[in-house]
Amino acid sequence: MSSSSSDKNMIPISKETISRLLHDVKNIMRSPLTDNGIYYVHDDVDMLKGYALIMGPSDTPYFGGAFFFEFNYPTDYPHSPPSLKYCTNGDGIRFNPNLYTGGKVCVSILNTWRGEQWTSCQTISTVLLTLCTILCKDPLLNEPGITSTHRDFNNYNKIIEYKNIDVAILKIITRHKGIYPMQFDMFYSIIHEHFIKNSDTIIKYLEKKIVENPKPVHITTDLYTMHVVVDYANLYKIYNATLKNVLSIATI
Repeated sequence: MSSSSSDKNMIPISKETISRLLHDVKNIMRSPLTDNGIYYVHDDVDMLKGYALIMGPSDTPYFGGAFFFEFNYPTDYPHSPPSLKYCTNGDGIRFNPNLYTGGKVCVSILNTWRGEQWTSCQTISTVLLTLCTILCKDPLLNEPGITSTHRDFNNYNKIIEYKNIDVAILKIITRHKGIYPMQFDMFYSIIHEHFIKNSDTIIKYLEKKIVENPKPVHITTDLYTMHVVVDYANLYKIYNATLKNVLSIATI
């Protein structure tokens, strides 16, 4: 880990910031968050940059999806929070109320959302664990004023469940141009491992959805203005073809 960021930004990094970043990174190495599906790599060149992968938790619309976050640390860290960029985007889908399609991450401890604000007691690990919690069973409830009776509540989850497989799983494992962010390629082997491990569960889920939706269905939400044709039969074919290809490459 180099402190060359000070040359790039023309603002020196204090010894306190360097010491704290080293402490936080070492803490993640000593106590990894992989049991939570969380992976973090600090930049070898730019001390003020890091990369995270969160695998979508089970029992949520995000199961098995790969969600990427770029960390940019201020020169006065930990007195100010890191700035995060969300990097799993595609097809104009707002995957979560806290995660904007332009990359903005709205979480209270980052001072970008209402609620408990950042303090220097927070760490890289606490930020990562907070990000994991927003990938929840009913994400639309993260939006202020929204309840389960909202007219878009069910349709939003249906869209996220479908697009999670389409975008956050299939278009990530195939390194789809314009969707797969190459700067996170250090995590690809982990994504590959999860893709194979979760394949039986995903296939059973798709088979169930085909029974429920044998024909393509057009689903919309007024909130975030999303329009998606949900076609599980076609997604099932694409998933199986992709799995077959991934397995064939793995055995070479």
